[in-house]
Amino acid sequence: MTDTDTTDTGTTATRPAPPGFGRRLPGADRARAFTEPPAPAGRPASQPALTDVLADPDTAPAAADGVVSWERFADPSTDVLSDGGWEPPPPPEPPAQWGKRAVVLRVLSFGLAKPRPGQAELGYRRDVRTIRQATWPRSVRVAVANPKGGSGKTPTAVLLGGVLAGIRGGSVAIWDASDAAGTLGARTEGTAARCVSDIAADPQAYALPSTVGMVAATQTSFADVLGSLREREFAGPDITAVLDVLDATYRVSVADSGNVPHSAAFQALIERADILVVPTTLTADSVNKAVALLRRLQSAPSGLAQRAVVAVLHTHGPQTPGLSGQLEKIFAAVGVGAVVHIPFDPHIAACTALSVGSLSHDSRVAWTRLAATTVANLTLD
Repeated sequence: MTDTDTTDTGTTATRPAPPGFGRRLPGADRARAFTEPPAPAGRPASQPALTDVLADPDTAPAAADGVVSWERFADPSTDVLSDGGWEPPPPPEPPAQWGKRAVVLRVLSFGLAKPRPGQAELGYRRDVRTIRQATWPRSVRVAVANPKGGSGKTPTAVLLGGVLAGIRGGSVAIWDASDAAGTLGARTEGTAARCVSDIAADPQAYALPSTVGMVAATQTSFADVLGSLREREFAGPDITAVLDVLDATYRVSVADSGNVPHSAAFQALIERADILVVPTTLTADSVNKAVALLRRLQSAPSGLAQRAVVAVLHTHGPQTPGLSGQLEKIFAAVGVGAVVHIPFDPHIAACTALSVGSLSHDSRVAWTRLAATTVANLTLD
């Protein structure tokens, strides 16, 4: 094949085609002659059909409509290891983080040394796991109560709720459940735009978690504090209305109660409480009020007194001589669930806004023990 060009003089010149131009490529004839192979024949009648491993053997006819049952894959009886009594081993404990010796070893060995934690650190880690892994079928309500004023109810509610929220990742409400407006808001971080009285006045307006957020002041511990911004008086229906809203929003609520045990608000709070935490100082007045409250609750069908946790707050204030060594015996006679001692902490004694992160090491360990003991004694019907 050749190309033709026209020159300026009008004559036509023939230009030779490049080598291989217009030549049929190898294999073209084979591709033209290719035809699709015939479809495979059906399965012979003598050959058994393949088994559908996804189909439930008990409902084989129902699998024809395309519905597959997955229930048999969730049957615990198919777990061979569990049937044999095997349990997975616990994860290894991380190296020690407490103590000067652990720090020196890590620094001098450039991180290669991994000292084992001591008994105190292991106990703290067990308390943290107890708090973090606790599950309940519904929201739980913690009541912090002692009719004696100045017994440490507000610091106990703030720090107990803060430890629970910090370890569990939030979803903890700390709220002012006293008859009249309390001092909870003054001992916490930040100020909310509204207060708990707004929920009691119109609970339907706070049916959604997003609306409850307008009433809450979120702490650095991730707990939400619902304090009081104005004077008010709570009755029994107010306590019930607030608890219903908090139950729909939070997994745990910690109530800071008042000082009048015969009031309708106090009685409504105790009736709805799942566990009671009773703070007391080392004074005879505070201990006597705590014991009197626990004795009144002995006959209650809820068993609050038998599961109650007493938090003994050690302060540098007045103390009744000889009382410290008798507290376990005194509260054991009432039949409480546990007694936890909280050491003195300057951060709490300063009477300013409380933060879990500002506690001393020993104090934080003790508050964690109190939270773990509360969780361990918490049972729901």
